[in-house]
Amino acid sequence: MAMYVFSTAGEAVGFVYESFIYDLEGTPLGRILGSRVHRLDGSYVGEWFHDMVVDKRSPLRRAIGASHVPPRVEPPTRGVRRRPVLEHGRYEDVFAWLYDTPVLLAAE
Repeated sequence: MAMYVFSTAGEAVGFVYESFIYDLEGTPLGRILGSRVHRLDGSYVGEWFHDMVVDKRSPLRRAIGASHVPPRVEPPTRGVRRRPVLEHGRYEDVFAWLYDTPVLLAAE
């Protein structure tokens, strides 16, 4: 069963199937490892927080090994929306970063 990924505004922007994150068209974009979200090439994107991908400035912001690219998955039905909650606005929504090219992080 798929679980939706929401933006901080409450819009469904993707879904999670197994440990992989897909867009609403069923294209695989990344994966979740613990609370960290990575692109399929292993580069770090953000943190998994209340069904969202956000920039939470985790101290564990490092790349991991590349993952196999899972096949496209039939997306769940659309039309899901949830009410934004103030706490969700504390962090920047970075779901779109899953589409971007990797940004190298400075050593900390």
